[in-house]
Amino acid sequence: MASMAAISVEALSKSFGSQQVLREVTFSVPKGETYCIIGGSGQGKSVLLKHVMRLLLPDSGTVRVNGEAIESLSVEDLARVRKKMGMVFQESALFDSMTCLENVAFGLMMHRRDLSKGKILEMAREKLRLVGLPRTVEEKFPSQISGGMKKRVGIARAIALSPEILLYDEPTTGLDPVLSASIDELIGQMKAELGVTSLVITHDMSSAFRIADRILYLYGGEIRVSGTPAEIRESKDPLLQQFIRGETRGPIPVIPDEKA
Repeated sequence: MASMAAISVEALSKSFGSQQVLREVTFSVPKGETYCIIGGSGQGKSVLLKHVMRLLLPDSGTVRVNGEAIESLSVEDLARVRKKMGMVFQESALFDSMTCLENVAFGLMMHRRDLSKGKILEMAREKLRLVGLPRTVEEKFPSQISGGMKKRVGIARAIALSPEILLYDEPTTGLDPVLSASIDELIGQMKAELGVTSLVITHDMSSAFRIADRILYLYGGEIRVSGTPAEIRESKDPLLQQFIRGETRGPIPVIPDEKA
């Protein structure tokens, strides 16, 4: 169905012990759009993303990917759905013992056994070119390249299997403003050239304003405010405005580290 959302979160709730982390969270991401989830540390952003990947199961509510409720899928069907999603991790999460080219080729080696090694490496090289990395990076190990380059290798790995959905966990964390802007441009490029749907977890408001079709402000486990970048800028919500300005006031709920 053409109007079907790529990602649909319906009344999602999650608690760890006595602490409720997500409370009846509901939103949908239309196909081909980029949504940013913003909010301070400990507000449930990463927990929400883990539910979309089905790394966590909800206490109640549903997450649908292309109309399929992923919490009820079999192992085989979950693997099929996950192949349609690419994940860009906050710290890139590259394999230190593999070259950059081997890191990008890893998923292809695992899931495209119908292809020769030569073809897989060719495809991996194409992805590295697509994210703007030179050939000299291919044989380098992650420890030998900059943080910005690691982010790009991580994105190249995430798009290696031509996913329909990209999930980003704090993609600009640790980067200076120039490198952050270049990663934002790359996220926009992935949308324009590949037509992917993107869900971005971030606390970087400059980034969110640059890349988002819609921004959702998560506070205390709830979607407190949502809107276009222009609507978020103009919102009168005091907590949102404090967050945008980088201010804090009052206690902030903290999610236990091992669960967050």
